[in-house]
Order: sequence, then C-alpha cells, then structure tokens
Amino acid sequence: MRCFKSALTLALLTCASTAFAQGTITSGTANYVQSASHWDTSPAVDFTGVGTGDQLFESGWWFRIQGDTQETVFPTPTTTNYTGATATIAWTDLAGRGLGVAKTINLTSAGAGQGEVATTIAVTNNGAAAITLHLFNMADLDVNGSAATDNAVLVQPNNYIRVNDATAGQCEYRGPGAVAYQVLPFAATTDVAAQLSNTTVTDFPNTGLPFGPGDFTGGFQWTLQLAPGATGTVRLFVACNTTATPVSLQRFQVD
Repeated sequence: MRCFKSALTLALLTCASTAFAQGTITSGTANYVQSASHWDTSPAVDFTGVGTGDQLFESGWWFRIQGDTQETVFPTPTTTNYTGATATIAWTDLAGRGLGVAKTINLTSAGAGQGEVATTIAVTNNGAAAITLHLFNMADLDVNGSAATDNAVLVQPNNYIRVNDATAGQCEYRGPGAVAYQVLPFAATTDVAAQLSNTTVTDFPNTGLPFGPGDFTGGFQWTLQLAPGATGTVRLFVACNTTATPVSLQRFQVD
C-alpha cells in the first residue's frame, strides 16, 4: 500500500497504522525486513546478508475458517515489536473473526552469507464454537538475488522444499506439520499469492514440483481443529545457504 498526503483523517490513520507495523531484525550480517506494504496480498519482505542480493521477495500469511468462501490475508496487526533478532507481532481479533494470534519471528546467522528465519504462529479460538482453521504461508524466493533461475524439489512430503539457483546459492523452505503444498511460477494473477487472494476457496493440491528453472513462488497449508479456548501452533523455516532447523527441534501442536 502506498500512503499519500491527504486531508482525510481516515487516510492518515491508515498510513500511520501500516507504518508502525514495519520493522527490521538483525543477526550478524543477516537482515530480515517487513515493510509498511507487507500487510496485504503482496506481502513484501527482504532477506539480505545471507547470500548475493535479496533472497526473499514476498512472504505472508492467509487463513480460512471452514465454511468461508475464500481465504483472508493477515491484515495490519494490533501490536508489533522489533528488537535485535526477534520480532513479536499480535492480533487481538484477527480480521474480526474471534481469533487471537501471536506471531514470533527469530533470525539466526551462523556466519557471513547464511541465515535462517524461524516463524511461530499461535492462534487461539476465542469464539464460542469449535472451528476448523486452515492456515497458509506463501513465499517468493529469489535465490542468489535473481528471480528467473531457480529450481526446486520436494525433499519431504508435504512440508520441505529446497530451492537452488542455477548459478549459486540454496534456500530451504520448511513447514513442519503442513498437510499440503503448492508451487507456481511468479505471475501477478496466477501465482500462489494470487490463488490465496482470489474469491474462491483454495486448498493446495501438492503440485508444482519439481520446478524450474523459473521464478519460484510456493506455499504450505496447515489444518487445525480448535475447540473454544484452544490454541494451535505452527512453525515455518526459511534458511538460506545453511541447513534449516532439524526436524527433531521443530514442533507442531494444538493445545
């Protein structure tokens, strides 16, 4: 979203709310940035210092409660805090749907030119009825800082994808506990973000791999059964030029 000067109070408030939600976390030479334009259906991010150029063009989250007619992108959060290598982000009532969400992003770097972004999302059903909740992450990786020369393979069904640039560099995209994935070439109206942002229900069909060479977009889908008051937790890892957190240290749960 672009913010322009305006006499309208509503426009000023909208610009202010998206601006406060942006931030940067840093570990060693690695930097992860969520800009003010992150909180929409083209969720811009930057992941630098972990190889040549910017490794990640977009990465964002959508949700659907069973019975909805389409997915909804996570909007501007209620609160954000970016300190050191950690970001903490919260929604007290996600899109007015009775869901409390706590999102934590941790950045680690074992050395120059490598790093991992680990995201944990905990969703609490604050409603009076049990729900089936579908969570989706979409990522547009540009390994080695280039968009059109990536190749991807499925390492482990259906939650572990490895993306290599044709020249140099590698990133791992992992969603432990995910029930499905989808990979599509970048295109404004047909890629993974577009599928999640249209007006129909999307369930990822476990298709698109192997991929490339091309401009990679991919996504994972989780399904949580949440009783009233219950909390479900999912984790996502994007690691570039290093190995993602071992499966033994990854967690997926519903409380």
